[in-house]
Amino acid sequence: MGDISPRSLGWCQCHEHLFVADGPSRRVDESLYMDDVDKSLGEAILYRDAGGGAIVDAQPYGCGRMAENLVTVSDRSAVHIVACTGFHKLIFMEDMEAFTAQSEDTIADLYTKEITDGMIGRDGGRLEARAGLVKCAAIPGWEKDARYEKLFSAVAEVSKRTGAPVIVHMDKGTDALSLVQYFADRGISADRLILCHLDRARYDMTYHREVAEAGVYLEYDTIHRLKYHSDEAEALLIAHMVEHGYIDRLLLGMDTTNKRLKSYGADFGLDFILREFTGLVSRFGIDRDRLYRIMVHNPQQALAVKE
Repeated sequence: MGDISPRSLGWCQCHEHLFVADGPSRRVDESLYMDDVDKSLGEAILYRDAGGGAIVDAQPYGCGRMAENLVTVSDRSAVHIVACTGFHKLIFMEDMEAFTAQSEDTIADLYTKEITDGMIGRDGGRLEARAGLVKCAAIPGWEKDARYEKLFSAVAEVSKRTGAPVIVHMDKGTDALSLVQYFADRGISADRLILCHLDRARYDMTYHREVAEAGVYLEYDTIHRLKYHSDEAEALLIAHMVEHGYIDRLLLGMDTTNKRLKSYGADFGLDFILREFTGLVSRFGIDRDRLYRIMVHNPQQALAVKE
C-alpha cells in the first residue's frame, strides 16, 4: 500500500503465505493452495484483532503469488503486507524452463522493477503496489546448478540496486555460513539477509549461534509444526538464543499453508503466536518486553530498505 515509516510497522510476523494460486505448488503439496479472498481476508483480520500490525508474505514472483489479492487484503484489513519478488525452489515456479533460460540481466531487471515500479499481476499487467523484499531459495547443491546460481546472482544484484533485504528459504542440508559468504562476496552485508526455516532445517543450537554471530537475521517459523518438533522445543531454542545475546537477530513467523489457517479449516491460524505461543515462551523467560524486541523492533531493522 506504499512506503511507511518502520515505526508504523507494529507487531510483525516475517514469513507467511496468504495466497498461493493453483499451479505447480499445489501439485507438489495440496496444502500450498489458498486463493479465496474472503478466507484470507478473514485470517488477516484475526491476526489484526490479536494485535498484529504487519506480515511478510513470502510468495515471490512466478510461484503463484496473487499480488492483486494482497492489495485487497491489506486495504480491507489495515494489516501492512510486505510482498516479495525473487524466486522460490524451481519445482514451485510457473514456466520454469522459459524463465530460467533468460539472461541474468533480464531477470535482475524484472525483479528490480517489481520493487521500484510495481509488481506484475496475474494478468501480466503492472500494479502500483511494489515488492519490499527479494527472495531466493537455497537447496543442497544449489551453487552447482547453473539455473540457481544465475538466480542467486540476480537477487544479489537487485539488493545492491534497490537496498531491499534478501529473504532466503533454507532447505535441510544447505549451509547458511557459505551462503552468507556468497552474498558478502557480492557486496551484500549479513544484516541484509533473513534466513528462514533453520529451526527445522537444522535444529542445532551451536550452529544457530554461529550463524547469528555472522550478523544475519534468523527467522524462526517452526511454531506449531509438530511433525518437526514440539512448541516447547521451539520455545527452548528461542530462549537459548536470547540467553546467549542474540535477541536482536531473531524474527518469528508461522509459514502458513491452508492447513495452518483457521479460515481454511485449520484449528489454529495466523493469530496463534500472538494469542497462544506468547504464553508458552513466557514460561521460558521471554517476557512481553523481549517479545516486543523480537516481533516489533527487529522487523523494523530487518525489513528497512537501505538507501
